[in-house]
Amino acid sequence: MSNYNIEVRQYSASDLPPIDLKEVWRYTGSRQVPSGGPLADLMDEMLSEYGGIARGKVCFVRAPHLPFRSDSKGLAKVIAGSSEVIVFAATVGYEFDRIIGRFKRSSPSKALIMQALGAERVEALCDLFCSGFNGRTARYSPGYGDMPLESQKDVFELLQCESKIGISLNESLLMTPSKSVTAIFGIREGSVSADGHDCSMCGLTGCSMRREQP
Repeated sequence: MSNYNIEVRQYSASDLPPIDLKEVWRYTGSRQVPSGGPLADLMDEMLSEYGGIARGKVCFVRAPHLPFRSDSKGLAKVIAGSSEVIVFAATVGYEFDRIIGRFKRSSPSKALIMQALGAERVEALCDLFCSGFNGRTARYSPGYGDMPLESQKDVFELLQCESKIGISLNESLLMTPSKSVTAIFGIREGSVSADGHDCSMCGLTGCSMRREQP
């Protein structure tokens, strides 16, 4: 796996798409965007102060096929027919972890909003990175659907995430910084590009983060 060329891209806060307030609220566990009240005021305060702290880093490999073994049928379905497979890791940095840690005891509600904002920002980073590839499929991640979280080890070995962009993996297979993502997608020449994950391919129908399908 070490024979693949690992590319690195960096993004400033201004490079990232505008914050999707609906998504931030969704990551807090709310399906509705409050039109007013204390919670809406708190969200506005947090976005005003911390909305621009994300700094994006992505490392990735382009390969003619999946560069490691996987028995995931869901992943196989996503990348079937692809002329190229992209494996990548993305992070918006340690600043979110630092601020979340600061608020955990003093203001759990602020910590929750920072968790949600970091989740929205790293997904926005993934969307931005993936948007540069025409004919892209939806993306699929270790721990998603039937792909075991243990596949993180294969991704980290392939991408050398810690030395390339500073993401480490602990014994529990959790990433640091926590607002980091690893994912895989394919390129199908001439196909309409897809965005994000396809929740219809995941068996966790009770997931609170599940997006409604059109």
